[in-house]
Amino acid sequence: MAPVQTAFRKAEKKYKRGQPPDLDNAVDLATTAAAANEAVREIKLAYDLETPATIPLQLFSQRRPPAYALRDHPGLLLIPNPFTDEAQRWLARKCLCDCPRPPNRTNLDAFFSLPPESLFELASNSEKSSLPIANRSQDDIQQSDVTLPKEKFYTQPGSPSSLLERQRWCTLGLQYNWNTKEYDRGSSPFDQDLDSLMRAIAIAITRPGDTSDPASGNNYNGNLFESEAGIINYYDERATMAGHVDKTEEKMDAPLISLSIGLSCVYLIGGTTRDTEPTPIVLHSGDVLAMCGESRTAYHGVPLVLADTTPASLSCPNSSANDNAAAAYPEWHYFAKYLEHHRINCNARKCS
Repeated sequence: MAPVQTAFRKAEKKYKRGQPPDLDNAVDLATTAAAANEAVREIKLAYDLETPATIPLQLFSQRRPPAYALRDHPGLLLIPNPFTDEAQRWLARKCLCDCPRPPNRTNLDAFFSLPPESLFELASNSEKSSLPIANRSQDDIQQSDVTLPKEKFYTQPGSPSSLLERQRWCTLGLQYNWNTKEYDRGSSPFDQDLDSLMRAIAIAITRPGDTSDPASGNNYNGNLFESEAGIINYYDERATMAGHVDKTEEKMDAPLISLSIGLSCVYLIGGTTRDTEPTPIVLHSGDVLAMCGESRTAYHGVPLVLADTTPASLSCPNSSANDNAAAAYPEWHYFAKYLEHHRINCNARKCS
């Protein structure tokens, strides 16, 4: 007798099944007016999205952009792409060049003796793109406290370009361990600019007492937010993220803030068990998703990345005559080639 599939698993299989995907029932705020979608309601941000003084560019295109709550998922907040084009490129550079370097860990550290430069930087450098990166010895792998990835990895030497395609995640701040489902004792400094950005978002979504819309389900004071741990996930067009609950943090009253860059995806948000039928949401490049309140303990996952959905501002930044900042990225064709076929998700959470 075949095991009974949960509602969440059925939804995952639906979106993994074939192309083109059926998105008729998905919440997609880029194509459907919120007023016409019974699954969502617009909420008013009580505070501005403020670019931190330490960041030398304008991050947000609107100070109080539209924000939305899902009626059946209290605490899940969506802000459709509030970023400028330049800010998205800045985020992509952070996630590809600055963050996946020691002492931050990646899924490749257990197998390869990675250099101090990021794989993206090496792969983009014609003089170093084909230099082999040595694999670690078997003894090193056995003794490593870095989590081993679940998928099969070969440990012969590889070029930066080939290893870049195998890079699936890097950890920020407190280093998460996929084997123990806990944070290791060691930590690395959380990128200060990313922390400032995440705090600015946490402040903007703060519920200001009795004047707020209760649909937001967020009772946390964003001024107290600090990025203590984070994960950057790198998805190619075939990658998925199985349904799970983020519950490692010692305290879960602060929001978990997530940013998307590159390809769009289908994101499923369910309930506290896998038996709750999830709601599919299409997340686009630049979208902000915050899991607050009840939604912090909800099952969620990414069953599908949508091909050919990277915006032109990333895949071809000079396409916009109004984008004066594009000239600051003369090497962007390397980033464009990657982002045309990948989605980056950067998330942060407060743990204590």
